[in-house]
Amino acid sequence: MSNQKRRRPEYSEIEMFENDLCDALPDVFYAIDRNWRLRNWNDQLPKQTGYTDEEIAEMHPLEFIPEEDRETIAQAVLTVFEHGETRTVESQLVTEDGEYVPYEFNGSPITDAAGTVAGLAGTGRNISERKEREQELQQYETLFETVDDGVYVLDSDLRFVAVNDAFASMTGYDRDRLLGMHASLVSSDAGWERGSELATEMADGRREVAALESELVRADGTLLPIETRFTYLSDDADAVVGVTRDITERKEHEHTLRQQRDELRTLDRINSLIRELVLALASTATRDEVERTVCTHLADSDLYRFAWIGERNRATGSVAQRTQAGTDDGAWELIEQGTEDEEWERPASVVLRTGTPEIVDDIATDSRYPESVQEAIADTSIQSGIAVPLAHGKTSYGVLVVYATRPGAFSEREAAGFESLGELVGFVIDAVESKRLLHADRVVELEFRLTDETAFFTSISNRFDATCVLEEVIPSQSETLLEYVHIEGVSSGEVVRLAEQTDAVRHIRLVEGTLFEVTVAGASPVLSLVERGASITKAVAEDGEAHIVAELPPDADVRSIVEALEDEFPDSELVGKRERERPARTVDELRAEFEVDLTERQSIALQSAYVAGYFDWPRESTAEEVADALGVTSATLHQHLRKAEKKLLVAFFGE
Repeated sequence: MSNQKRRRPEYSEIEMFENDLCDALPDVFYAIDRNWRLRNWNDQLPKQTGYTDEEIAEMHPLEFIPEEDRETIAQAVLTVFEHGETRTVESQLVTEDGEYVPYEFNGSPITDAAGTVAGLAGTGRNISERKEREQELQQYETLFETVDDGVYVLDSDLRFVAVNDAFASMTGYDRDRLLGMHASLVSSDAGWERGSELATEMADGRREVAALESELVRADGTLLPIETRFTYLSDDADAVVGVTRDITERKEHEHTLRQQRDELRTLDRINSLIRELVLALASTATRDEVERTVCTHLADSDLYRFAWIGERNRATGSVAQRTQAGTDDGAWELIEQGTEDEEWERPASVVLRTGTPEIVDDIATDSRYPESVQEAIADTSIQSGIAVPLAHGKTSYGVLVVYATRPGAFSEREAAGFESLGELVGFVIDAVESKRLLHADRVVELEFRLTDETAFFTSISNRFDATCVLEEVIPSQSETLLEYVHIEGVSSGEVVRLAEQTDAVRHIRLVEGTLFEVTVAGASPVLSLVERGASITKAVAEDGEAHIVAELPPDADVRSIVEALEDEFPDSELVGKRERERPARTVDELRAEFEVDLTERQSIALQSAYVAGYFDWPRESTAEEVADALGVTSATLHQHLRKAEKKLLVAFFGE
């Protein structure tokens, strides 16, 4: 294309020089008169738009502008025309192919000799690269501000020159306050020292990026666990850019895992201790030996400092210590002194009253203790404790209390282990006490009279003028009792019908004649006494009145047993209490000695089968019926019977 196509022939040499100079410009040059006609342009305009000079000569200047920007451009041109001002506007250059190219247009007034604005001369510069850089910068700024991690930039003096909102939020400072602040002011001493070492390694070329875990010193002085990665912005090491992440949750998770590992190791040691205890308890013969063994094993372990077992003082109602082992630095006495405050009850006493465990994670700060006790305990090595009940069935044998020298020594799982230990110890004490009762030369005999209609057999005797005589009582599953009772004066059908309507009877079956097999649960005076360690020697219900005779060891807590029975059955009373000598060895005692060699299940199976007529010929009860009454399978019943029969034959015939 020749420049002559868009120039008048009468142009002077100077004007032609000026046109050649415009063609040398890298930007688009254009000139517009006040009638909006393009009067001149350089080679860049056809080159950038794809139009020919002939096409450009016929086009309106605004045709090179997107429609949405034409009004803005027109207003800018009019400002130049009307006021003689230079204007710069960003828009786009529309090419022949319909492409929109980002451009920056400027226009300056052209004046004649009289100073009147005759037109506009301007340039258009392709700003695509600048727009791309601005877009990239905007993306970086968006990323800088929206990323969850804290981002910062330090200058060569290690002062903040840029921070995002996330980093400012982590520090607790406003962004303006952070800018210019030295980085050491928000770093822990250890973190700053380690960061300086890593920066030196980067400067020496030994690493390109540094990473460390440390703590951020927040505006309020608190410490925030963080993970930081940083590097130099350039090879000149004149600035540092870093990314900081809050790792509080991760640290808490790691702490939880460590606690769980420590707890599992502790639980394993506790389980080992309990296994040792079980083996040791197997050879104990008296309650005192049981309690002494438990306390000694616990106190001698490296897990606990002191252990003691107590029971309710019948005279004062407070806790009386039966046995203890270990060293408590006087903690027991200090806590006992606190009981002088009538509004406060020591945890061991609460356990005896409620039958539920009590845990104290830190005695010196626990609000359940009086301040005087907290202050006194703080001077000892004892920090935490647990109290669990020792019970079997409804019989309480006291409370086990254990102290440790570390706070929070009894986690939920450890507490569950101690609760199970309390049940085990209660069972062992119950076993040795029952054995002692069987072999005791003297016993306490209690006689009760009861007219309470909630008792099943009392109700039958009253409604049908019947007589109910207890033949045999056999402990069965938890909180149930298997009884064999002769019931006369009423049809078996009426007995079964009434039993099926009574919550206290779980199972009933006519064995033969007037003998019934009854599994009782709930409201049963016999069950209540047996669960509290009594041995029933007589139970008769007649004319709506029951008489029950029970035997207990001489040192049994008779008062609590009587009160418990009266609470369950208000229409009951103790009509007789006496101590008596047991006669010389009898067949019953020989039988009791044999029963000691039997396991509990073997004894239950043998007694049940015998009373139910399983050994009669013809049999009054089948193995399936006996097994069903006991809640076991027929195969299990046969297994227990065979083993019990062998022990009986060995006792009779010898090895």
